[in-house]
Amino acid sequence: MIKIGLNGFGRVGRVLTRLISSQKNMKLVAINEIDTDVSNLAYLLKYDSIYGKFKGKVTSANGYIFINGKKIKTFSKKKIQNVPWKNLKIDVLVDATGVGRNVVVAKKIAKKGVAKVIITHSPDKNIDFTMIMGVNEKQYNPKKHHVVSSSICDASALGPLIFEIEKKWKIENGFITTLHSRLPYQNLLDGSLKSVSSPGHSWKDYSLGRNSMASLIPKKTTAVKAVTKCIPNLRGKLSGISFRVPTSIVCGSDLTLQVKNNVSLEQIKNLFKNLSKKKSKIYEYQEEALVSIDHLGTSKSLIIDSNYIEVLNSKLIKMVIWYDNEWGYSNRVIDIINFVKNKK
Repeated sequence: MIKIGLNGFGRVGRVLTRLISSQKNMKLVAINEIDTDVSNLAYLLKYDSIYGKFKGKVTSANGYIFINGKKIKTFSKKKIQNVPWKNLKIDVLVDATGVGRNVVVAKKIAKKGVAKVIITHSPDKNIDFTMIMGVNEKQYNPKKHHVVSSSICDASALGPLIFEIEKKWKIENGFITTLHSRLPYQNLLDGSLKSVSSPGHSWKDYSLGRNSMASLIPKKTTAVKAVTKCIPNLRGKLSGISFRVPTSIVCGSDLTLQVKNNVSLEQIKNLFKNLSKKKSKIYEYQEEALVSIDHLGTSKSLIIDSNYIEVLNSKLIKMVIWYDNEWGYSNRVIDIINFVKNKK
């Protein structure tokens, strides 16, 4: 039984809680969330506007959340290091806050008895390894890598596809446009950048303070940087931008990739058809004409939309993918927990 501690009970934290509760080999021991209203936390786990009512019993009492009778201790410490993770005998600590200062102290926590720490974003410093399942998990070294980034949702989806195309046809350059559903920190009405509730953000574009329900909002993306962190030979060959779009969930990415080796439309389709069978956790191959919301709740890393695969002059590949930026991504975090705990 893998004993898990969870720091942060936002969107990803609550999805992870739902997923962990369904795993036979995992036990969520403790949750740290700065909100002190435990009843409200239990309510948010039980009722979710995107994924629906929790299929089970959720209650709270005396500083605990109970899921199907199993109790989870809650804390409301502002500093991650002030939670007694060691005393709770945690095997894996997942930091799902996106707060940079938590990464700084993660190694200290690992040294104090918590075997592994998983960071659910892609920081530049203070981590031992960034893992994207289906890309570089074989490079993980359990003796050296104790603080592990599970990267970001966009890279978790884009990485496997780019990895396979690079391996087979060699990417010379490319451009990616991600269409990302609005996030909780964005404004519902126009406001200043200071009104955006993202801790420590360094954005300069005033447009990111605008009404997230009314417009497509262009922004710079960290997706390419996150992908090339795990596929370093592609650094300098890829670029991209993002749009925040006024949908609640499920993202899309539009890729244009110039390759060195000749490729045909049939070869691309056959590759990803086969991968959807061989690596079924990672890939799904879509042939129907669907829209983003049809992929709500997918556990896959990405869905290849075969309706929008094109090859121009045997060198230029155009593709569209879909991914559930919360549920699909969190499923890969679960896989990473299993992987790092069981790898000897």
